[in-house]
Amino acid sequence: MAEAVASVALETLRDLLIEEVKVLSGVGDQVDDVRRQLNTMHCILKDASKRQDTDNSDTIRNWVSELRDLATQAEIILERYAVEVMSRRKARNFKGILKRFTCILSECLINGRAHQVLRMITIGQEKRSAMGEQYFVGMKEETQQLESLLTNDDHSSNQVISICGMGGLGKTSLARKVYQGEAVQRWFEARAWICISQQFQPRAVLQGLLMQLLPHENVEQHDDELVRKLCAAQRKKKCLVILDDIWKVEDWDSLSHAFPIGEYSGSKILLTTRNQNIASAGYVHKLKCLSEDEGWELLQKIAVPNNYSQELPIIEIKQFEEFGREIVKKCGCLPLPISVIGGILRQENKPIEWEKVCRNINSYLQHGKGMEKDKRVEQILDLSYNLLPYNLKSCFLYLGCLREDEDIETQNLYLLWMAEGMISLEDRGRGESLRDVAERYLFELANKCVVQVEMDESSIYNRFKSCRLHDLMRDLCLLKGKEEGFVEVVDRQMGRADESSICKTSRLAIHLDELDDDHIHNIGKNKNLRSLLFLQKRWQYRDWNHMEGLNFGMFKFMKILVLEGYGFKNGQLPKGVGKLILLKLLSIKDSLVEELPVSVCKLPYLQSLNLQVGEHIKLPNFIHKMRSLRHLYLPRSSFTIGGENLKLDGLNELETLIDFDSSQGDITNLLKMQKLRVLEGRIWDEESLSMIVDRILNHQDQFRDIKLLIQETCNVNQEKDGSTLLRRLVMCRSLSVLDIQCPVSKLPAYEVQLYQNVLELNLWDTRIDEDPMEILEKLPVLRELCLSSNAYVGREMVCRATGFPQLRKLILEELPNLVEWKVEKRAMTNLSTLEIRRCNKLEMIPDGLKFVTTLKELRIASMPEEFEERARVVDGEEGEDYRKIKHIPSIYIY
Repeated sequence: MAEAVASVALETLRDLLIEEVKVLSGVGDQVDDVRRQLNTMHCILKDASKRQDTDNSDTIRNWVSELRDLATQAEIILERYAVEVMSRRKARNFKGILKRFTCILSECLINGRAHQVLRMITIGQEKRSAMGEQYFVGMKEETQQLESLLTNDDHSSNQVISICGMGGLGKTSLARKVYQGEAVQRWFEARAWICISQQFQPRAVLQGLLMQLLPHENVEQHDDELVRKLCAAQRKKKCLVILDDIWKVEDWDSLSHAFPIGEYSGSKILLTTRNQNIASAGYVHKLKCLSEDEGWELLQKIAVPNNYSQELPIIEIKQFEEFGREIVKKCGCLPLPISVIGGILRQENKPIEWEKVCRNINSYLQHGKGMEKDKRVEQILDLSYNLLPYNLKSCFLYLGCLREDEDIETQNLYLLWMAEGMISLEDRGRGESLRDVAERYLFELANKCVVQVEMDESSIYNRFKSCRLHDLMRDLCLLKGKEEGFVEVVDRQMGRADESSICKTSRLAIHLDELDDDHIHNIGKNKNLRSLLFLQKRWQYRDWNHMEGLNFGMFKFMKILVLEGYGFKNGQLPKGVGKLILLKLLSIKDSLVEELPVSVCKLPYLQSLNLQVGEHIKLPNFIHKMRSLRHLYLPRSSFTIGGENLKLDGLNELETLIDFDSSQGDITNLLKMQKLRVLEGRIWDEESLSMIVDRILNHQDQFRDIKLLIQETCNVNQEKDGSTLLRRLVMCRSLSVLDIQCPVSKLPAYEVQLYQNVLELNLWDTRIDEDPMEILEKLPVLRELCLSSNAYVGREMVCRATGFPQLRKLILEELPNLVEWKVEKRAMTNLSTLEIRRCNKLEMIPDGLKFVTTLKELRIASMPEEFEERARVVDGEEGEDYRKIKHIPSIYIY
């Protein structure tokens, strides 16, 4: 982690060097010395981080800790320098500080201590057993599927099969079950199983494989000869090779030439990995967690002796099951931790002991009883962390700052990472922003199975909507964050944080409803605090009054301040927020703030500002003076203090603008933003809409994602150069979400250059009189469609065969004239959710719905009683339409 701290310090330095030359003379050379020294430290620590985890030496651990402290000191000094710069001081004392610090760095680096430690780090090889798991439950379908793939004699069948998933899911156990299965043993003439060491040694792997496939062959040969003989053996007879726990793409690439991939030989390769990039080599089987029943079955097999439960009273049996199932849930239904806890419980034969384990399961998994014999959970989770690249470790640890019980919104996460300096400018590709790099970092974390992500179905720009940590991974995140001195989290789970931790940490996250006086006092003593996050559950406001003692003006080095979900005294932000000169990110999302102080608009480094408060807020008309601003989330309801339109004309660096409202802001300001990539807004008049459409059409490559709500006062039927305004709008390639709440005389007919990336379309009160489905069913990527409140005023509607190829969700609501709806076979082949509401003349559910086998949920609401009765089953008697929908798992009628 020290190398990540050094990297953050370097990013801080990059930000400050530009300002330094403008204001101070005679200091630039010394600042440049710090930069060079930090860069050297950074390179050394990158190397050390790859190897130090195999050595538990106190000497190495202390040295790395020392370097981390130095990097942190560097960041403090650089930020003190920034305060000097922005305060326009002469900085005489600062020259001395810089000189002393460069001497400290030189002493550490030049005298060879760093390189001596690198020589001291020994590369150990972790020993893991390929065989030996005693218990196996569930995964019957997975086992059968993998056996079928391996024993398929079809020439087109995948030769490389991967089992992919996070640590502890049972990848190795499943592979072993398949490997030892009778069908597989009969099918293959030779088999080999190799565990891939972290300290990957290709030659040792090749020799091990050859010894198993050709037991009498001499393995003391050149690598090229080993590869040749392995390939020859796999061509001559059907071989199965298992490569267990392969971590890196490079490792697979260096081995792949030892297998006759691409030529049919009947031989197969089965990989287990956490890395989805490796898994992409062929067929990928993504392993899921056990069900609760399967987890309970596994726990019983390990923890309860044979027939022991039959001798117990029924009440005790029920108690065992109650506590056992709770333990399974706390283990995340992961086989590995369940197995470890089962080993602990094997010695306990009373329900009260199970209750104790259940209550303290986290400490058992990480620190407690039984770990001397079995450290598998700790080892596997540690490996997932230790083998992360240096630039991902800090990003992973930062996830621990955020609330446990909510999905993490990725766009907010990227902004936090960027404000912390965790996203390196050096990683930017051509045309990429730092936000693009941040998304790539998250993609890499997801590929390594340390974080779980949800895809964003409503954006062409955002790959991920949200992410979350498995409970065990979050425990690791918090544990490592505390060990590394990276972050301190104050919540009920972590218990009361000690005074020294709060006073020293650079990052502090508060997840409590209330803080006591000691907490507030200790926070106030930490003058070097960089990030402070007060996070409440969404839509649950908490009174800030008990924390009025906090004066934010004392936190001179703060970069990030998140105050979400609070109601502030008199609707005013806490005192001192406007004095945070180095602040890069400020969020008051979901808080109750009546007025934004002018001082916030004068913060020189502020890059991200989230003003999406719970209610109305008055804005000073000075936001346009925030020259560094890159990401602006405007309030949903606001007005300027002077009553005039909000000015945004000076925001030349702006990349993201959310909740722009053309009735409150000047649309011409947006036309000057050369770096604007993401725009979400409400448009009230055709003049504003026409200007923004022209801007987008003339700069198609600039914009990435546009989401617009066209309000009822806008005339989209207005023509210009023979084309309606609506037609020009749907020509915009970056348009992903479109809500129209005004009359539409006619939808533009589908053409290749129209509706190219429209993922979500909502039509409200558009009063279209021709069946819109004939046009909309051709939209190539449309995933959600809502027709509501007289969107269509015709009597008949038809969804034709092959239409709506990507549609996932369809809502038909308040279409008062709709009588008949037809769905042809092979229409809407990906539809999963259907809602029908207040369509009072609709006579019946279409026959064709019985062919839409992908449907998972049907909701029928506020429909005539006769319509509802046709879809119900009453006292075992099916309504007339039930046969059309009985294949749908979830049907709600209300």
